[in-house]
Amino acid sequence: MKNKVKILILIKKFGLKFPKHKQKYEMIKALEEFADVYYWHNDGSIIEILKKFKFTPDFILHYDFAWNGHYAPKISDLDKINIPKGCFVIDIHWNKEKRRNYFITNNIDLIFSVTKHPFLHAFPEFKEKHRWIPFSINPNVIKDWKLKKDIKFLLMGLVHYNNVKHPPKGRYRFRDAVYEKMKSIEGFKFNKHPGHLTSSTKMVNENFAKELNRSEIFFTCGGVFQYPVIKFFEALGCKTLLLAEPNPDILELGFKDGENFVACNISNFYKKALYYSENKIERERIINNGYNFVHTHHTNKVRAKNFVQYIEEFLADKKST
Repeated sequence: MKNKVKILILIKKFGLKFPKHKQKYEMIKALEEFADVYYWHNDGSIIEILKKFKFTPDFILHYDFAWNGHYAPKISDLDKINIPKGCFVIDIHWNKEKRRNYFITNNIDLIFSVTKHPFLHAFPEFKEKHRWIPFSINPNVIKDWKLKKDIKFLLMGLVHYNNVKHPPKGRYRFRDAVYEKMKSIEGFKFNKHPGHLTSSTKMVNENFAKELNRSEIFFTCGGVFQYPVIKFFEALGCKTLLLAEPNPDILELGFKDGENFVACNISNFYKKALYYSENKIERERIINNGYNFVHTHHTNKVRAKNFVQYIEEFLADKKST
């Protein structure tokens, strides 16, 4: 049996402070099944940080440093070490020049991103370093809670409405259209986004999953940036019918219209929503396919295995050259 790769992860314990993002932290924790994982949570020089450990890691992973460092510590001197290193990227639209400068000045070897097409569009020069690690689900939370389906149509998350300035109008055009059309329809329910940095657990994790599980139909989209947002996976994983505006990443990941979700747009979502609301057999066929699809191909365990394989392959190639 081969020795597990040793990975030092530079990340803050944001899963405890910000319940909304607990799943993102659990996604990283899942690496522990396939690698020897060690953590560092504070700002500092990587040279001094490495002195705290009694071993030399095979690989260093710096979590996403965006959004004022809420999720990862500020680390200096990454360019001064020879240990292979990578970083994790979520929101491509955050300060592109600062990201580009970070990749270059720190001599980053691998860039793990939750997006593929948006990342390569924004940073085509880093194609060889890019590794795609989409969002995934924790099947202990995102599951069939076997609750009564007492919500006919559900929309949750960031939506621009009335005088709300965030998100900007047009960022989530599909969701905005759904909200405006459906808000007066009987059986429709809308839950606001709880806030990224909130400590509230009202509509996150188990509570969020149960709300999805109660709904017959759920709407979402990846917005103007065409991100494969985690709601795509969570909806299917909680056994609701997903009506969504598709994007290239989602389609490449195996989402198939009429098979495991329903693709729609601003012009036809209402007609499709009514059709599937009235056709239970068709609705449940797609729901069951989607549930099995996500729980087979898009769990934290599946992602963690792919994540570690990317690292092992890179280290093997580096060793052979």
